[in-house]
Amino acid sequence: MAPTVNKGQKPLPSGFISVREILDHKRGVGKFLNVIGVVKDFRTPAPTRGSDWKSEIRLYDGSVEDATSDSLAINIFRPENEMPNPSLGDVIVLFQAKLQLHTKTLSLVTHWTTDIYLYSASQIPRPPDGAEKALRPPPRKTTHTPGQSVHEYVSILYHSIDKSVIPTEAEFQDTKAKLLSGAGRFKELKDVRDGTFVDVVVQLVKNPYDSGDRITLWVSDFTENDGFFHFAFKGHGAPGDQAAGPDGYLATSPFGAGAGAGGEWQGPFGKRSMQVTCFDPHTTFIREWGLSTGSWVMLRNLQIKYGRNATNLEGFLREDRGSSSLKINIIRMDPTNRESSDPRLMEAVQRHHAYHREKQHQLHDIFFAEMAGKKRKIAMAEMGFVQGDKPKKKNKNKSKAKKKAMNQEESTVASTAYSEGLTRLVKCEYESKAISNIEDILDPVYIQTDVNGKQVKLRLPFVNVNYRAFVRVVNFTPPNLEDFARPKKAAKHEIVSGNEGSEADFDTEGEGASLADRATAREWEWRFFLELEDANPPKDDQEGRKTLWVAVNNLSAQCLTNLDASDLRQDQKKLEVLRQRLFLLWGELEEKKSVEEEENRRRAALANREAIRPPLHSSDDESSSMPQRSDAQSSQVSNRPFTCCIHQYGVQVPEGDPHKADAGEGKRWQRMFGLFGTRIAHN
Repeated sequence: MAPTVNKGQKPLPSGFISVREILDHKRGVGKFLNVIGVVKDFRTPAPTRGSDWKSEIRLYDGSVEDATSDSLAINIFRPENEMPNPSLGDVIVLFQAKLQLHTKTLSLVTHWTTDIYLYSASQIPRPPDGAEKALRPPPRKTTHTPGQSVHEYVSILYHSIDKSVIPTEAEFQDTKAKLLSGAGRFKELKDVRDGTFVDVVVQLVKNPYDSGDRITLWVSDFTENDGFFHFAFKGHGAPGDQAAGPDGYLATSPFGAGAGAGGEWQGPFGKRSMQVTCFDPHTTFIREWGLSTGSWVMLRNLQIKYGRNATNLEGFLREDRGSSSLKINIIRMDPTNRESSDPRLMEAVQRHHAYHREKQHQLHDIFFAEMAGKKRKIAMAEMGFVQGDKPKKKNKNKSKAKKKAMNQEESTVASTAYSEGLTRLVKCEYESKAISNIEDILDPVYIQTDVNGKQVKLRLPFVNVNYRAFVRVVNFTPPNLEDFARPKKAAKHEIVSGNEGSEADFDTEGEGASLADRATAREWEWRFFLELEDANPPKDDQEGRKTLWVAVNNLSAQCLTNLDASDLRQDQKKLEVLRQRLFLLWGELEEKKSVEEEENRRRAALANREAIRPPLHSSDDESSSMPQRSDAQSSQVSNRPFTCCIHQYGVQVPEGDPHKADAGEGKRWQRMFGLFGTRIAHN
């Protein structure tokens, strides 16, 4: 392909692309690009949650010099000692930077293959001399080297481009001082105080209430502040349970709002949430963006003061009267973009997950406390007492028989306590069916048949059987929740169980369907797998406990999550709802798994991921393709067991060995297991 041209200048060196072509979407997201540009803005590096620091450089070239507002952001993630330190007007040559789309804005982000070369503006000679002598030594080892054509182009670019769009040094230092001042204004909600203006990163924990001239939000960053209203948990289905009025406050609170107008308070409980009242022009953007429960935002210049009851702190987001132009102080944030997300956002997300883990544990304890209370009441009734400690006549023989029956059942309480304890969180059909353990489910089935007058024992490839199991989730695939849904397509294999689609036909790449598939898809379907292990394994099998992979097809996932599939890379609201509901199923598993995935990506070379195939089971032969469970997905993961329904069935798959082709010519039966009739009770 011929090199692109920059506004009548010398053509770009081979392999490079102009800023205008990038901003005009001439290259696909995820591509690695080479760029040459002049530094228009530079943000001082700041530490992230990891070992890297983050900086941002904005570049422009001759293709965008007439559009003073157009420039390209480069997000740099590197150790502090490897960070570039450019001055305004310097020229940067960038090799192999990754194109990303974040909140509808294109930018480049560094990768481990990215090389950055910096040319000092004051030392760049006039053409036709090349700028080699202006090249600063790179702070790290590189794999790409700019040639003579690049050096010559740098000289031509620098001395021909309009530099009037570059801020003066005084303007740059003034902006830098304001940024540093703003950085010091950031607060977690636990630190906000009356009479201050702060920047906060928060999640909407209740849908906005729109009263026309203003919008009321309830937000949290999952820290506690004594100045906030205390939301108490009163148990599931308690009458009058925390019903909020139009302004968001509760009927039981000192604000006296109308009961029931806002629905039951779903949390977070305690003093973790603050009411924020937003005025124009912010109300317009809240409506246009469709912000709702689960959305993450940054609120800048938020006024903190006591509300009308003079008891609780509230936030107020007003028009910025000190600015001559329209300034919006509410910014949407994307917690799924881990490469470029604000570290303050990621810390808030971590607190969000920690809160829900703790909440799950507390709900579990509350339930068992209720169970213990009921057991004491039964015992008191058997002893002849009722409420008020009034004696009651009783049939001693009948009481003794009931007590004996209770003692006989006592031995089963320990093994079923967790199962009964989580019936409020995870429900399944066939509660009367006996529990099967994983080893029994995996055991092959044999039949006796007559072959030439002799009785022969044959192993069946599969059987159509339903089970009920008491398990916990220890792994899942695909590794990213965004890929749990994919564009719907026709099944390639017949499924004996009669389910729609084929769990064996799970050949989507690790990053999900291609961009073309996603762009043309009209229907989406769920497709993912869960690895399960016995919640109470046999005592003689604690070390070598077996696991079972179950497929979750579209209907099963709809039942499990009570959600319809969609493009989760675009539908961030549904993705967050899915994440919260699955958290009830597997606890901190996703968090630990994502840490490992991020570490693997850091070490992985640039290459397409292998296609995800249906996981096989410990009882099958082809275990080499089975996703391996790491320590993060072991039984040490803090999640709760539950009962679920599992069915065994078979699918036809290609088979090149005629001796193994038991499903017809060129095909064999593969045994599969699927989840069904199981639902997360999210409310």
